[in-house]
Amino acid sequence: MNIIIDGFNKSIHKKDNQIIIKEKENILDSIKASHISSIVIIGKGYVTFDALTLIAQNNIKLISFDYFGKLNYILESPDWRNVKLKKLQYQLSENKKGINIASEIIKSKMINQKSTLTTLNKRKKIPEVEICKRNISQQIKELNSIKLANNHEKVKMKIMGCEGKSSYEYWSAIRLLIPPDIGFEKRTKKPTDLLNSMLNYGYAILASEITKSILINGLDPYCGFLHFDMDNRTSLTYDLIEDFRQQIVDKTVIHLINRKRVTTDDLDKRNNSIKLEKRKLIISKIQDKIHSTITYNGEELTYAEIINNQSNNLVKAILNEEKFKGFSLHW
Repeated sequence: MNIIIDGFNKSIHKKDNQIIIKEKENILDSIKASHISSIVIIGKGYVTFDALTLIAQNNIKLISFDYFGKLNYILESPDWRNVKLKKLQYQLSENKKGINIASEIIKSKMINQKSTLTTLNKRKKIPEVEICKRNISQQIKELNSIKLANNHEKVKMKIMGCEGKSSYEYWSAIRLLIPPDIGFEKRTKKPTDLLNSMLNYGYAILASEITKSILINGLDPYCGFLHFDMDNRTSLTYDLIEDFRQQIVDKTVIHLINRKRVTTDDLDKRNNSIKLEKRKLIISKIQDKIHSTITYNGEELTYAEIINNQSNNLVKAILNEEKFKGFSLHW
């Protein structure tokens, strides 16, 4: 079981073998620790020492994100396993195979961008959206033409260049597919409009699922193949999240906006964050999406299972020289 704790004045306690979640003095939930695999905190509160001990004894990962999707911390019980895997991961992040993985991730992201636009424009049939889709197809061709040379930094910059152009076309099309009064102009991590605020919040929830899968499979979330290493950034999380943003978060929040389930009245203008009640709605809808079932590669799988499989596939690519394939859906 995965638990997400959102908001303020929340706290985590221990009673016997149970994790108790409170809001001020009110008990919100009581769950047997052995039934919990991870706890994700998005907000402010505290955890008692006894609860931390119980969390560690049951190998529960405690992960905290801020409202903009930045990882605050990961707490987990001591892990002396997977030394070989992590050593190879660090080596691959600096060689040709790592660049292959980065290229595959971005190609899958572009395919998912096209697929998402196809779904969203199915009824509206806006010609400009179709032009953006064709431009994304051109960037896929450009990406496929990049020759993987020994200068990994230069190749990585070319890959990111294709990604940037594709994303420009994608968000230009999205702007045409949502109400103009939302005030969306472009994708930004420092939002002043409703859509960007919702996206940032949704990506934080998705990032927690990605990071959990990375940790469970023994990988280092701070060592990526696509995004450059930076202090305090989980680069591998931001690598693997690229292929899941569109299907899980973008479609969900755009659906909520177009159905007027969330409006500009739900944006707190003081800090451009989503008000608490609507954050709960976003959490619920994205969690529903993560645990919804689709047919993928001939199997009925939830997105959560696919996310975990992608982390596991990355492990196989690192350890067993298997080819890593990104996640994409064609419509």
